[in-house]
Amino acid sequence: MNIEISKQQTILTDPQRRVYNGCMYSSAQIFTEFEILESNISKEKATERLEFWVDLNNYAVSQRGESSRNKYRIVEESHVHSH
Repeated sequence: MNIEISKQQTILTDPQRRVYNGCMYSSAQIFTEFEILESNISKEKATERLEFWVDLNNYAVSQRGESSRNKYRIVEESHVHSH
């Protein structure tokens, strides 16, 4: 089993690509594609490890805000495609 993560990113949405003093004129939050965070986890440990990452992320969100929120999922290794 693998645990995968999808992170939030801020992207510049202004067609003129304007940035003022490091601040984007207009932006949006998007989630990245899922990537492997932990691999080769036993089926018995997968839920425990997933809960660890979710709890850790919940703490980060409590300290830094909702833009720190990530998505997590458990995937069987046989379903993972290499790029």
